[in-house]
Amino acid sequence: MAAWERAREPPLAEPIALFLDVDGTLIDIAPTPDAVHVSEELLAALTQLSARLGGALACISGRAHVDLSRLVGSTGVALVGSHGAEMLRPAAPDPRIAQLAAQCVQALQPWPGALVEQKPCGLALHWRLAAPAEAAIRVLGTQMERALASHELKEGKKVLELVPRAASKGSALRALMAQPPYRGRKPVFIGDDFTDISAMQAARALGGWAIAVGPRVAEHADCVVDSPARVLGWLQQQCKQAPMGPAA
Repeated sequence: MAAWERAREPPLAEPIALFLDVDGTLIDIAPTPDAVHVSEELLAALTQLSARLGGALACISGRAHVDLSRLVGSTGVALVGSHGAEMLRPAAPDPRIAQLAAQCVQALQPWPGALVEQKPCGLALHWRLAAPAEAAIRVLGTQMERALASHELKEGKKVLELVPRAASKGSALRALMAQPPYRGRKPVFIGDDFTDISAMQAARALGGWAIAVGPRVAEHADCVVDSPARVLGWLQQQCKQAPMGPAA
């Protein structure tokens, strides 16, 4: 499979702002969120490319901000966690989430391997290691959404997540694009899953590019790359280019 399956690589001859999902985009999805591997090559590429873009590079992820900081915080890139609910900094924990998490742990005891991932602003239920738990998790997710009207369910790869209704990756991208060093640049967003669609749509609406990793959200992208390894290769290629000055 070729690296870029549709159209061509986005041109970086003009000032761009680059926005990156993390799991499934920069790193391969692991059996559990804590089991992912972030290579030194990726960290180096993010550090160098952020400098080349004058700081106009951000990771916009469903992970909690503290998780993002642990994984890629050493690169100095801007970090937006919890699908946009944690804009550039950690959020205070919502006590209602802790109560729901405890209830979910109890409800999922019959399915070893089902994972309840508590975040400051939300809650994710994973069935990657417990396929038989999917039906029960979907029922549980619907119950959680009804119990917490301020939140909504979003689906990912073998995961359902309860996320604040006011948050989305698209709104986060738009908010960053309204301020320096992103303002005045062409946005490019790279993502792989349903929760990335709003950011893909926002980037394209602002005159930029959307890039999909794999086929899951390809219809929303200008071009498609087949794996996080290909994304890393592209990032490394961009690091070799001359520094890109600030937008006019």
